[in-house]
Amino acid sequence: MWSATYMWSKPLFSQLLLLIAVLTSCAPTLHQEQEKTTSPAPLRTAVESDNSAGEGSVGPSSGSETDASSACLSCHEYGVNHHPTDFVPADPSNFPFPLYNSQVKCLTCHNENHMGSPFMLRGGPYTNRREICFRCHHEDEYSQIYPHIMLDSDGKVTEVNNRPVCLICHSKMPDPSVDRTKDVSFRADVAFLCWRCHSLMGKGVLNQHVLLKPSLNMLSYIEQSEQKMKVTLPLVPRERITCSTCHNPHQKGVITYEPSAKGADAPDRLRLQEAALCVACHEI
Repeated sequence: MWSATYMWSKPLFSQLLLLIAVLTSCAPTLHQEQEKTTSPAPLRTAVESDNSAGEGSVGPSSGSETDASSACLSCHEYGVNHHPTDFVPADPSNFPFPLYNSQVKCLTCHNENHMGSPFMLRGGPYTNRREICFRCHHEDEYSQIYPHIMLDSDGKVTEVNNRPVCLICHSKMPDPSVDRTKDVSFRADVAFLCWRCHSLMGKGVLNQHVLLKPSLNMLSYIEQSEQKMKVTLPLVPRERITCSTCHNPHQKGVITYEPSAKGADAPDRLRLQEAALCVACHEI
């Protein structure tokens, strides 16, 4: 009887020793995790208050601690946003999204945790992402705006709200007579500007082209193709492929430099027809 008990307890004792060793080795890690979870969150903003209050409520003025929106610009490399920020809306008490120190910031319309609806739009998901715009703006005031029609019947640049239509996408008015690709500036990344109105293209094209950076060999080949085909294939911003690399968003007659003018008012606004466009970048 004693012998049987001894034979049973010996492996059990060994198992207990092994368990104790494992728990001991894990103790520092568990302690570190506990420290992480109990440390204060780096950002405490109106977003959190808005989420707890429910959709549609106005977040309280926050902000003396951290301007969380400023962190957005560390990755999204444009100093002038596609939408004005740092202003007090006309009727803050009726505003549908949270404000920061009573002002509109990046996080007024976007969630900060990169989760939820596409493009982190607050209050989504939306069937059409333009729907978020009309939470604050009257849709009928914008329904007639079409930024790809830039010239009136007299050939002059049209205006929207007393400003040249070009400034819907550009941060300053370009001069087509002298400006080239490197001279023009935008209100945001070009792809971001296009996505405000246009649906995303098929994933195959999107994942293999937009915002990707060509290799040095491909860059050299593209430059040769531009000279050979007399076309401009702009790689902006940051030398990446973008929507305007393949598409010309301008109305015919706006761009005076012939290589850059190609594709204006063409089918799908392609700078070259599809077969030629592909071989302009890809060696076959």
